[in-house]
Amino acid sequence: MRVVVLAGLFLAGCAGLPLAPPAADLLFSSTRDGPAALYLLKAGQAEPEKLASGPGNWPGWAPDGRRIVFQSRRTGNLDIYTLDLAGGEPRQLTNDVEPDYLPEWSPDGTEIVFTSWRKEAGETERAAHLYLMKPDGSGQRRLPIASLKTSAGASWSPDGKRLVYSRQMDGKGAELFVADRDGGNEKRLTQDSAQDIHNGSPAFSPDGQWIAFYSDAGKGNAQLQVIRPDGSERRTVRAEGKNWYPRWSPDGRWLLVTGPSLDGADANNMDLLAVPLQGEPQPRLVAGGPKREQEGSWRPAPR
Repeated sequence: MRVVVLAGLFLAGCAGLPLAPPAADLLFSSTRDGPAALYLLKAGQAEPEKLASGPGNWPGWAPDGRRIVFQSRRTGNLDIYTLDLAGGEPRQLTNDVEPDYLPEWSPDGTEIVFTSWRKEAGETERAAHLYLMKPDGSGQRRLPIASLKTSAGASWSPDGKRLVYSRQMDGKGAELFVADRDGGNEKRLTQDSAQDIHNGSPAFSPDGQWIAFYSDAGKGNAQLQVIRPDGSERRTVRAEGKNWYPRWSPDGRWLLVTGPSLDGADANNMDLLAVPLQGEPQPRLVAGGPKREQEGSWRPAPR
């Protein structure tokens, strides 16, 4: 199955368009061979490499770019695993009866944030909360942040001092929040829940100056938007279509999103698209095929 790769090239027949997205290794999940599995598309190559046998999705990079973290139901329950890209088998980090998912490695490499529905001592109701753990699975602990009330996760600021996440408010919509790494000093960034607007999947830019997210504010679309970490200067980057799970390019000039195929032939066919931050927000196809390519991120720049 062919994967379209445009990184590092001019788009044929499209005079005036800027250079295509950066030539960087791309990590993503895909259903091209059956259930969702993990793939690595190396820069300049046309076909991706399947990384781990068995199901897996929502992959994310370790800051050194040598390991990844992901979620999987390979043992029946939804748990979190790491994998060394040099070889070997996935390492299971969580093993609770409740789902553990949406992991993201801290920029300093010392912790992984994730979401879990597990109940702590004395609790009778299950609810989604943010947790931290070390990369070997030890030290699992809940952050002192109210339940997210959605199946959402958190992302780190590039200095590792803050987390950004979304939370459902009063049974409607979802707002963006930032908090310190330990869960303190929470600040609300958006004020849309009264209109039942969902703001989700936020991610800090590499320089920490912006947060990208999607918002279902417009006519059934999932708009691609950015906002300052203090809640100011919110703007829409791309208003049309579905722009899910945005992740930044290492140079901060592009946003990688999961969205319907650009040919529009099949609304269930998801591809990985790159949207420029400057100029016309015309998405570029980065990886696609007749099935679902999703949850992508470029290999982080060396630290």
